[in-house]
Amino acid sequence: MLILGIDPEESFASIIAAINGLPYLSFGNVVGNSIIAITLPISLTVLVSNLKFKAISKFYFVLLYILLINLLFSFIFSGGMFVSGFIAIGIYIFYVIRNLKHHKQENLGDNLDYTEPKLTEIEKSSKMKKIILTSIGLVFIILGGELLILSADQIMNILQIPEAFFGFIIIAFVTNVEELTLILKSVKKKSPEIGLGGIFGKLIWNLTITFGISGIFIINLAYEVILLWNWLIMFLLILCLNFISQKEMIIKRDGFILMGFLAIFITINILFVTI
Repeated sequence: MLILGIDPEESFASIIAAINGLPYLSFGNVVGNSIIAITLPISLTVLVSNLKFKAISKFYFVLLYILLINLLFSFIFSGGMFVSGFIAIGIYIFYVIRNLKHHKQENLGDNLDYTEPKLTEIEKSSKMKKIILTSIGLVFIILGGELLILSADQIMNILQIPEAFFGFIIIAFVTNVEELTLILKSVKKKSPEIGLGGIFGKLIWNLTITFGISGIFIINLAYEVILLWNWLIMFLLILCLNFISQKEMIIKRDGFILMGFLAIFITINILFVTI
């Protein structure tokens, strides 16, 4: 949840859109990306195999409900985006601290007799290479995000595509490919908790760090009905996921229900987006 949930390319796309004066594209990417992450990867996976997993802690669902309420306040109240942005970042800090403390408590007994081995020169060199490659990768992600948003702005102007539709649907799909691969690979390795954990982590990351930083730059987002419609779909999806998770198994029927939500989401944004 902590590591696989981090989604830098989606974050940079939203933040850069916010900085470049495209608030609906930025906000739409956060919400649309989250909706697609819940529906498409899980739906396609359960068509191949049922997902059996360990019980998901209620803590994560409570956290998601709080984040959804914060998201709702952000576009209902004037200037709410700026305030909700800081609240979202604060919630993520609390989330990380809580998980780290919980992890330490679980592994305290295992680490009593553990002595950390000294790193060899080869291992140090390997670590340094990974750090350099990661840094180079982040640079390319930032450049890619900038080019993506600049291209999106030109495409919207040329084809007269509404900004919100581009954010909720097109950019959201473009920045949401790896989740499908992640969950399929986790099922193949008989560790579906890894894939589901990555999706839950991504939802929390989207609604905290990505939304938080973007919201601070946006400051204020004028209310539009389509924002409420998409928020409602996301809220119902979290409720549905909460109910499904109690069975500790996701079957084909659940996959069709999630796919139905995705179809409704796409239809509503085609019919009602005017921004």
